[in-house]
Amino acid sequence: MARTFAFPQGAGLLGPGTDGLLRTVLIDAFDPGTEPAKVLLTRSHLEELLGDDVHERTFDQLGASLRVVETLEDAIEHLEERALWEVTGESAKLLPRLWLAAPGADADVVYRTLASLDIVGLFKDAWPYGPTYLIDADGPRQLTSRISLSSAAEAISKLSAAR
Repeated sequence: MARTFAFPQGAGLLGPGTDGLLRTVLIDAFDPGTEPAKVLLTRSHLEELLGDDVHERTFDQLGASLRVVETLEDAIEHLEERALWEVTGESAKLLPRLWLAAPGADADVVYRTLASLDIVGLFKDAWPYGPTYLIDADGPRQLTSRISLSSAAEAISKLSAAR
């Protein structure tokens, strides 16, 4: 599902349904019926999407497929390390394929990081370097097919049961 919104320099998501769509994309990334994905996001963004008690929940079954870092800077550092490994041929499998973030004033740094990577970047808020999709409370406005958005409780339940 994340590829629906993919753009080489990332895409923004804006509107009342943004968190619901990001939760739905996160769930889809770990759905056994889809291509396996590696996801990167900050702890604060994960807590924003799933609620403050998310730290009490464990997603051990997702293993290395879900990488949660403390800060946006940690995410960028993680991606730059993986890009270096990929260039040196050490392990392309370590590179997350989906980056969910809320870069805010750091959009320029995030954009420069994305320039050398082959991943889907979905960013909360308007995105100055690519399209910004308007996400209504009941789903994305631009898509012809409806996407059912997930609540935090649904996301936690489905992610806890994934893989």
